Amino acid sequence: MTSSITALRRALARPAVWVSLIWLIGISVACALASVLAPIDPLEQDLSNSFSGPGARHWLGSDELGRDIFSRLLHGGGGLLLTALIPVGVSLLLAVPGGLLAGYLSGWVDTASTFVVDILFALPGLVVVLAIAAVTDNNLIVMAISFGVLTSGAVFRVVRTSTAAARELPYVDAALVSRLSRPRILARHILPNVTGPLIAQAVVQYSGTFLFLTSLSFLGLGFSPETPSWGQMTLDAANNLDQHPWLMVPVGFALTATVLALNLVGNALLEAVSGHRRPSQLPDPRRPVPDVPADGVAPPGPASDAVLTVDRLHVCYPGQDGSDRAVVRDVSFQLQRGEVFGLVGESGSGKTTTALSILGLVPHPGRVTSGRVLLRGEDLLRLNEAQLRKVRGSRIGLVAQEPMAALDPFFTVGSQLDEMICLHRRVRRREARRIALSLLTRVGMPDPVAVAGRYPHQLSGGIAQRVAIALALSGEPDVLVADEPTAALDVTVQAEIIDLLLHLREESSLTLLLVTHDLGVVADICDRVAVMSDGRLIEEGTTEAVLLSPAQEYTRTLVAATPRLPVEAGQERSWG
Repeated sequence: MTSSITALRRALARPAVWVSLIWLIGISVACALASVLAPIDPLEQDLSNSFSGPGARHWLGSDELGRDIFSRLLHGGGGLLLTALIPVGVSLLLAVPGGLLAGYLSGWVDTASTFVVDILFALPGLVVVLAIAAVTDNNLIVMAISFGVLTSGAVFRVVRTSTAAARELPYVDAALVSRLSRPRILARHILPNVTGPLIAQAVVQYSGTFLFLTSLSFLGLGFSPETPSWGQMTLDAANNLDQHPWLMVPVGFALTATVLALNLVGNALLEAVSGHRRPSQLPDPRRPVPDVPADGVAPPGPASDAVLTVDRLHVCYPGQDGSDRAVVRDVSFQLQRGEVFGLVGESGSGKTTTALSILGLVPHPGRVTSGRVLLRGEDLLRLNEAQLRKVRGSRIGLVAQEPMAALDPFFTVGSQLDEMICLHRRVRRREARRIALSLLTRVGMPDPVAVAGRYPHQLSGGIAQRVAIALALSGEPDVLVADEPTAALDVTVQAEIIDLLLHLREESSLTLLLVTHDLGVVADICDRVAVMSDGRLIEEGTTEAVLLSPAQEYTRTLVAATPRLPVEAGQERSWG
């Protein structure tokens, strides 16, 4: 939500957009208050003052009958602006449900719906509306509704295409496994993905409908001759264009400015609604990459036995002045198979950002500007979002700092495990449930069946963290990134989680990257440790070497602030 608001503010900051908004609001308010703002009755004729130019009495001049152009503009625009809403509303009412069902269900529903839409596209809209005008004695409302039906095909195609694309997203499959009803899936998971393109299409259609209705009034259809409209004014101006070209200027400007403003605002809304999507976090190819030598020769690759290599990682956020502000600077380390590697530092040191960068999850508007993250030789930073979705969970998992934030409150533990297992292991639901119960047993649940039937709010902190670990293991990853997995737990539960992580490492040779500020936890579980400060890696080595004989003053300060750790080399090791 916040990112969408930020994107909207950024879009509205463009001069063309806010000028368009001011124009649309101004013309709408002026037309709505035409009876108050218009200085003269729009039907009042003064033949002695015909074709007069702008002046004190007629601000925009007068037409061939001496009628005030400004008054006719205000009275003529309101009916068009309001009537144009009818076809758009009819199109949305018909096309949105139809497009959602066709894109989601596919099969014969999609085939039948597409056939009907193809027929609508084949019909000549203007001819049909003219025929309806003749049959209904020029009934504007019926003509507007008919035009909405005829143009609903464009909205249908936008909704259907967006729905079909969203239908393939993993969380929609997860919703299916969790037994949500079809209407709820469409409303909760699909419709938000359709909103952006739908808004743009609706605004563009409104603009086209506005022009179409203006054309009808130009032909003398839909609007009473006694009622001024911009189409009639355009016709009058066209008939007198040779002798009095000024007549075309006011109405031409009003029409052009309104249509252009609608299009500009529509594009801005589309950008704002789509702003919550995660942008690419790949290094910008237009920027120089500092970790590649000037001769173009890439640095040597990592050791062949390394499971995960972070090589000179650099992450930036935009600063207040628009320049990049580095929060992770040239961080490099390696994880070997079966190793527990600790990444420690105080809050704000950059350790969590480093961990999230490995999974391609740097929060917007942050981005990786240079470096490599190699998972068994494959650079994750060079993968697109679709490729990363195949890696996350199945090859590298994440245990979030807050387990309650990682668990969906709408679904039971069992359903969430089932959907992850079905997604990553491609098994049927019954087999997924068997694996889910096995995972819950593996993480130390005494009654996995009961836990599987509970919702997250029914779990204690320790049980929720065990469930989060089970979720991270559901795809059988090679590497597990644990971000402060014991931060919100009491000492007794912390010890249980530490024992669990050690057991998992011994059981399956799991490689674990532990992100924490707690050196006591590091001492209990880690083989090696790296210390971060101000976005930089300042010290790295075996746990014993770093904690017993720290080389950096910052590390010594951290060790001294941890009562459970010895601060002098040679003391008896008393980890925990």
